Formats: sequence, structure tokens, C-alpha cells
Amino acid sequence: MTAESKATPEAVARHYDYITPFYEIIASRSLHFGYWPPGETGGSFGEAQQRFTELMIKLLGSQKGHHVLDVGCGLGEPATRLAQSTGCRVEGITISPRQAAQAERWASLHEMSGQTTFRCGDAAALPFAAGSFDEAWALESLFHMPDQAKVLREVARVLHPGGRLLVADIVLSDKATPEDRSFLQHSFVARSIITAEDYPYLIRDTGFELEQILDITPNVLETFNALATAVQGKEAEVRRAYSDEFLAAIQEQWARITETARRCMGYVVITAKRS
Repeated sequence: MTAESKATPEAVARHYDYITPFYEIIASRSLHFGYWPPGETGGSFGEAQQRFTELMIKLLGSQKGHHVLDVGCGLGEPATRLAQSTGCRVEGITISPRQAAQAERWASLHEMSGQTTFRCGDAAALPFAAGSFDEAWALESLFHMPDQAKVLREVARVLHPGGRLLVADIVLSDKATPEDRSFLQHSFVARSIITAEDYPYLIRDTGFELEQILDITPNVLETFNALATAVQGKEAEVRRAYSDEFLAAIQEQWARITETARRCMGYVVITAKRS
């Protein structure tokens, strides 16, 4: 589901600018996987995305008056809901100027402009002073980063000591072949997808103390069925927004992504504290 094949920062921005209307048609403005509680399937993709956001808000543990950094904020819906739910202040950063502007409009629509700010910038060179934030999260954004360790060190710099980090990320299993890795990285416009076993070392080497690695793979895999169902139900709208060729390519590629991901992809949520 890519508009670009090489995951440079500029390519990631162009990809999301291109594909965002598609996700808005079939689901919501939250550009992440859905979440299904144990034993549950079905339901809409958009509803499952909202459940995912609510789970991340709970795991982050932010409170009123706290200052939170959203690394890779997308269209700002998760950040806006975080501010609404907890009373915290959120600053989001994205590589796409268009996304930053859309996020600002979304927050204004929900009367959250006073608690949220969104800007275009580089996550590897954050435009914030040291110790500026109480918490930070990165929801499905680290795999886009050219240097994940550099980004996490920057996040550690702008968090105060003891500040909390939450990362939600796709990972590869040991069943993944080099071809699988290349295909999934291309499909998700990813610079690097690491394994769950690599994450503790990445976290500890970048200024954090690991709290928990939560494997929610069984709870997010329904995303693949839910998205396919959503596309089927919105075919006419997708055609109008894009083209017949786009719709056919999406359906064909999503079938291959689903098969590969179910065989060798996982999903983890990491919580950690700034050392």
C-alpha cells in the first residue's frame, strides 16, 4: 500500500499525503492498527482503531497538566483524544507539513487547540529543550525512522528523568525470510522493522529503563480482515477518490500483505522510563 518504494523521510511524507484520504474513507483519522479484546472479532475497523487509542492512553498514564510528546502524530486524532481524556498538553511532530496543518484543524474542530500543538519537523532533531516533557509516545512511527536509536536518544533528551515512553510497533518474527522483510518494509514504507527480541537492547541503549514489552499480536491481527471488509464496503467511494486501478492494486497487495504478516509479523507495545 505504498506510493513510494524508498523510505526516505520525504517519501514517507508523500506516502501519507497520498494515502490519507483512503484511510479516512474506510476507517478513521487514526493511522494505526485496530485492537480487539481477547476472544473478540468483527466490528468496524474504525471502532477498533478507537479501542487501540484508548488502550494506549491507559498504558501511557498521563495526567492533567502533564506535557506529552507525540512522535509521528499523523492527523492528530490520537493526540487530540489523549488531551481530551486526560487534560494533558500534547505537542505532535510529523514529517508532513500537510499532516501538521490537518492535525491543527482537527484539534480546533474539537476545541483542543489550547491543549495541542502540531508542527512539521525531524524526530531525529527535535525542536525542544532538554527535559521539556513528562511523557512521550510513538504509535507506529519508529519503523519509518532512518535511525531509530537516534530518535529514541532525542526523545530521552527532551523527557525529564523518570519521564515515561510508550512505543507501539510492528515487529518481525524469526520466521521472516529476507524476502519477507523486504516486502513488508516496502509495503509499510518502513526504513527498518526489528524483532521483538531486539527491542530491549534498543530501549536500554538509548537512555531508558525498560518497564514492559506487551505482545498484542493476537489482538491486532483482525486488522487485516477488517480493512479488507472496509474496502469492500467502500469500493465506490475509493474509486471516486482514486481510480479503478488504485482499488484493484490495493486489494491485490493487501491480500499478499495479509498472508505475509500473519506468517511472520508481530505487534508489541513497549513502556519504559527515562533513566
